[in-house]
Amino acid sequence: MNEYNVQLDSATGLSKDIELWKSNAYPSPHLLKLMRDVVCGLAHLHELGIIHRDLKPQNVLIIKDRSLCAKLSDMGISKRLTENMTSLGDNPTGSGSSGWQAPEQLLNGRQTRAVDLFSLGCVIFFCITGGRHPFGDHLERDINIVKNKMDLSLVKHIPEATDLLFQLLNPDPLLRPKAMQVLHHPSLWSSEKRLSFLRDTSDRLQIGDRGTKSGLLKALGSVAPVALGGKWNEKMEAVFINYICRYRQYKFGSIRDLLRAMRNTLNHYGELPKEIQEILGPVPEGFDGYFSCRFPRLLIEVYKVIYKYCREEECFSKYFKDSLF
Repeated sequence: MNEYNVQLDSATGLSKDIELWKSNAYPSPHLLKLMRDVVCGLAHLHELGIIHRDLKPQNVLIIKDRSLCAKLSDMGISKRLTENMTSLGDNPTGSGSSGWQAPEQLLNGRQTRAVDLFSLGCVIFFCITGGRHPFGDHLERDINIVKNKMDLSLVKHIPEATDLLFQLLNPDPLLRPKAMQVLHHPSLWSSEKRLSFLRDTSDRLQIGDRGTKSGLLKALGSVAPVALGGKWNEKMEAVFINYICRYRQYKFGSIRDLLRAMRNTLNHYGELPKEIQEILGPVPEGFDGYFSCRFPRLLIEVYKVIYKYCREEECFSKYFKDSLF
């Protein structure tokens, strides 16, 4: 039995309609909202100069109001950074809980806000996997944390989550992201925002050259083998491919053309034959799930390329505020 199953069952038992994971093992909208709540709470504490120092699942309260929400609790060993302080110095008094501490906490080093980000990575992994830990079972966790011996294989089907967790669990606290940066990472996006980003990217690829387009297209071409995993038409039903090819020709090895097909299908979803709608599923959850299941690395690879070439453009500002990259 995984840790804290009782607490999870109790929380979900508040409503029979609440599901924490989708059928494809991705976090549900409810779970994504709870994880965003935790990150928002941590960002607020850090803005106030407070380091929680004991972030773990038991210190996250799940409250049922109009909807489920998560709040941080147990601030018993929290510390406030005064004036221009950025750390608590060596050997600070008090310690967090075994298995959830950053390596610098275990080694009695200087503690900054980054200790909370390491713990956050463990909590996010716990949420996505339904109670598992990236550093193993109880007795081995602290040793594995110090040795930087983690196992993220349980989230490999969600490349955005793997990308975020590698950064949060970095043994070097200087290389961990800030809480507000985590909040804007694609791993915490809703299906609606994921589709919005890919549609905006497709629109951007259709406009005239701004001096970056050739480099942008070349960069997308270079990541296509990883993002697509082959010819994209081979991963979808023939009836859908035949339908979209009635109106336009596509290059099946091109990210730009896949995004164009997604955009056109999404924009004209209501006009699709019922058979095609049933294949793709409802918008946004089903539609997003259909493509993310077949092209799991598409979003994160496109996101990195667009950040490099287009992050200053107004249409992408909402996606890259306080970005990690």
